[in-house]
Amino acid sequence: MRKYFDQMRIAGVQYHEALFCREELKAGRKLRMVRDTENKYDADAVALYCGEYLVGYIPRTENSELALFLDQGWGDLFEVFIFQVDEDAHPENQYLVNIYLRDRKDIGML
Repeated sequence: MRKYFDQMRIAGVQYHEALFCREELKAGRKLRMVRDTENKYDADAVALYCGEYLVGYIPRTENSELALFLDQGWGDLFEVFIFQVDEDAHPENQYLVNIYLRDRKDIGML
């Protein structure tokens, strides 16, 4: 069973590859969260992918805890889903995501 962890907008959407998977970016779509240690703009950068496409990032004001977990190898604890889409909004405000903590039984931790 998942537990709600946090909710936020996706940052940087207009600068990356969301355009290439726009049809898939609907409410309920699962995104992949990946630590971006090579990011020259944000030392705690956490990227969000739809398949192979970089959609954007967890906002820098909200990514430090997630970066810490990912750096320590705990990325499997989290799942990210698109919660809401507003295609008429500015790209920075189009996608709202929910982050959930997975139950440890579901990831093989007892």
